[in-house]
Amino acid sequence: MPKEVLFNEETVLQRATALFWHKGYNGTSMDDLTKATGLSRSSLYNSFGDKHRLFMRCLHYYLSSQQQSLMQAVAVTSSPLKKIKIAFKYMVEVILRDEKRDGCLMVNSTAELSNVDEEVGVLALQNMEGMEHLFQQWVKEAQQQGEMSKTFTPQAIARHLFNTYSGLRISGQAKPDKRSLDDIVKVALSVLA
Repeated sequence: MPKEVLFNEETVLQRATALFWHKGYNGTSMDDLTKATGLSRSSLYNSFGDKHRLFMRCLHYYLSSQQQSLMQAVAVTSSPLKKIKIAFKYMVEVILRDEKRDGCLMVNSTAELSNVDEEVGVLALQNMEGMEHLFQQWVKEAQQQGEMSKTFTPQAIARHLFNTYSGLRISGQAKPDKRSLDDIVKVALSVLA
């Protein structure tokens, strides 16, 4: 008879995600994970596989929760142009609340591992394409509704927006200053006029 699972999987994922986010993949040991989650090595291995499997679950969990939070933030308006502006305002707020200055787990993991870990590289590309698609959809709708000029294609603007959106996290790690971040956003969004 299989052993009954006696832990909350989401709580374990939250704790492991926070640890990987703060220390990086290579900086996190199995001992760190057992301490953070309260599970034994065997429970971690039996429930999540090896460290890499757990890490990938954490990345997926992180991206899903970030996407949900972003969509909740922009749900207050039906205007696609306002959705873009709210997304950037939301990102600045997230950065300013990041007291540990951990940045973005996906950006950090991409920098740390994408050239040596194909699975992380594929997920980073999927995340980039997904965010670009979201921005492209909003830009296209804004252009069709006359909220935005058609100087650039929706795809070109979406690439620019994603690059700036991700870059904000890096800038915010180095200098989490509202004025600096607002300046970056203001210039980045000036292409939308």
